[in-house]
Amino acid sequence: MIEDSVIYHHRVDAASVPVDMDETYRYMGFARSVVLGKDGGIPQDIQQLVASCVQQMHSTLKAQSVYTCLPLEIDFPAETSEKATESAGEERAETLPLIKIGSIQFESKYLARNLAGCSKVILIASTIGPLADNLIRRFTKLDAAKAAIMQAAGAMFIESYLDGFNAQLEKEAEEQGYKLHSRFSPGYGDVSLEIQRHFFSILPCTQRIGLTLTDSLVMAPEKSVTAFIGMEPVV
Repeated sequence: MIEDSVIYHHRVDAASVPVDMDETYRYMGFARSVVLGKDGGIPQDIQQLVASCVQQMHSTLKAQSVYTCLPLEIDFPAETSEKATESAGEERAETLPLIKIGSIQFESKYLARNLAGCSKVILIASTIGPLADNLIRRFTKLDAAKAAIMQAAGAMFIESYLDGFNAQLEKEAEEQGYKLHSRFSPGYGDVSLEIQRHFFSILPCTQRIGLTLTDSLVMAPEKSVTAFIGMEPVV
């Protein structure tokens, strides 16, 4: 059950976060054809090194989220006819949709498109914990190749955890007569990273999951994600 304005805390143990080796290779920059075994495939020694790094990081995971659901309104601008624009003899600045989530408001064309048809939105902040960051920092000083693999593994694990949690939320939403839209994070499209501040003002990120936001809008631990997930009523 996902109730409006209730703060929820979700966590899983490390073993419950699936490993996706193909995604790890993708984050490392390997072409899909190579990951699928074409063009010579990935050398055996690289596979063994990556598997070792992934296993090492897997045991450190402290995957958890804090989230809430808030009412959503989107004010789409009235369309201006092309003819009227031409007659004005000047270019007009694009008017963006106004997104209202609880008490916060901001403009975005791309997020409005993602949330179109939704009456509620989930705000979620997730992390796989500080120990994954520690591994990355340690190997940055000791072994550049392993550090790059750890970076890729961290990116894979936070997405893997979120995909699994998202599936759980989808079931809960379906039971309430909603379908979920895809996750949309600040920093994508025209949604500024500045929007991160709203997540931290609404959600007890630091108190519940140890997630902080610096003045430069960088989250710590680094392998963390904030996202909007729209809830559209099923007619």
